[in-house]
Amino acid sequence: MKYNPVVRPDRTVIVKNNGRQYVYLTQCVKYSPQLKRSVPSRVSIGKLDENGMLIPNKKYFELFPDSNDLDELGDRADFISIGPHLVVDKISGQLSLYSLLETVFHDKADKILDIATYMIMSENNVMQYFDDYGYSHSLFNKANFTDGTIGKLLGSLTGCQMDLFIRSWVAMQNKDGIYVCYDSSNMNTVAGSLTLAEYGHAKDDPDLPQVNLSIGYNQTDEVPMFYEIYPGSIIDNTECQKMVDRARSYGCKDVGFILDREYFSIENIKYFERNDYDYILMAKGNAAFITKSIEESAALLREGYQYYMEDYELYGKTIEKELFNTGNKQYIHVYYDGVAAEREKIIINQRFHKLDQQLEEKRNKIIKRQEDVAGYKKYYKLKFDENGYFQSYTRKDKEIKGLINRAGFFTIITSRKMSAIEALKIYRDRDAIEKVFRMEKTYLGNDVFRVHLDEHLESKVFISFIALIIRNEIYKSLKPLYLKNKKEYTVPKVLREYDKMGVTKLSDKKYHIRYKLTNKQKKILKQIGINEKDYLEFARETIKPLDKD
Repeated sequence: MKYNPVVRPDRTVIVKNNGRQYVYLTQCVKYSPQLKRSVPSRVSIGKLDENGMLIPNKKYFELFPDSNDLDELGDRADFISIGPHLVVDKISGQLSLYSLLETVFHDKADKILDIATYMIMSENNVMQYFDDYGYSHSLFNKANFTDGTIGKLLGSLTGCQMDLFIRSWVAMQNKDGIYVCYDSSNMNTVAGSLTLAEYGHAKDDPDLPQVNLSIGYNQTDEVPMFYEIYPGSIIDNTECQKMVDRARSYGCKDVGFILDREYFSIENIKYFERNDYDYILMAKGNAAFITKSIEESAALLREGYQYYMEDYELYGKTIEKELFNTGNKQYIHVYYDGVAAEREKIIINQRFHKLDQQLEEKRNKIIKRQEDVAGYKKYYKLKFDENGYFQSYTRKDKEIKGLINRAGFFTIITSRKMSAIEALKIYRDRDAIEKVFRMEKTYLGNDVFRVHLDEHLESKVFISFIALIIRNEIYKSLKPLYLKNKKEYTVPKVLREYDKMGVTKLSDKKYHIRYKLTNKQKKILKQIGINEKDYLEFARETIKPLDKD
């Protein structure tokens, strides 16, 4: 039996267990001779709800018999938050997201959006608490549902349906001349039975198997376009050509891709060109043609004020070459940052001072095997005696001087002709994809996957992608307010504000719109096209089924 929340009595303490907060009443305090101190005697009287109120148990009424006239707890909370439902409903309508979900998944669309909304609001992907969320929130689905229902839903979404949705979504976003920023990250998993879960180059916890998640983000229109999950042991460079194939299969034409240096290779560049895709790619400095381009430009950039880019406080110039015998010209944009150069020189000198110390220790230990010092050969001449023992070392000045001379330089390669400042601006905007992954891992709880079946993993990632699209729209809508007040208009803080918008059950046992919107609430709703009239109308429609129940 459930009871209505009451105010927590005095002389109580809170004990946290499995994400819940249980309330214990201190009945008395007795001295323990064994412990030589006073020990309180406590008994559980219930647990706290999300508003800090006590949901009493039977013991509570034994200890507080005068409270027996309290109402039993209903199927829904006395305060129902409608803000998250309202916002997601508006955004999914604006993006035609709801209609697409309904077309592909039919009657499952409502539950998919409810789970996506729950991920956004709770900032995690633990489904066992969904019914607690549904108890106090209005839902797209007609009734609240449990994690058991969610498990069945995840098992029922087919690969064909999810692929059809992504293809349709990409077609809706695909326009000529857009740039797609592409990146990947690994997500840990606590389930070793997943086919895709493998040990790889983990960025967070190397002791857990992982699944790799890649995302293609329409940087021009600031919209997540597509995603892919693949085994955790596959490295970024290997996955790049598969991404190109996937983009082509989705019908992407006349688009450019923006990638960081992890995807840099001559094979990948040639693959882009064979498939008629433009690219903007941060180059690795160890490629021979990159080193040559830096050497050709170094003197001009260090001394030529005409190459200074004031907005970025560095120097840049463009070299036009045909590098790969493909019949296409490439544009190498070389940049020099004097401040970064001095910082890098200090790091380089500190690094070789440390390497000297390591080699000296190895020489004193009389190490015989050459493979024990093989890693130093690139920058050191190593000498061994007639018995094969490591004897001495000297620095390779030419190689180290080359490192120092390249300090502060970096290069970007583009297939499309553009200026150095234009290439840098487009590439620097790719930090949007970093924010997208931060949303996915930190604010949607997908740093760790807690599923044990492959089909559940794929379905959960799909729903989190829906949540990502929606949360990204919230983030974009708040930018003008955030620029004016960076403390009050962060997404997490605004989500808490959505939660405060709702309807309240009063003494007539019916729900009412009890509070007006605050000025702050009006501002944040206005950013996504909702006015006070829209809010009141949505609240009245929400009340109708609640009062019938």
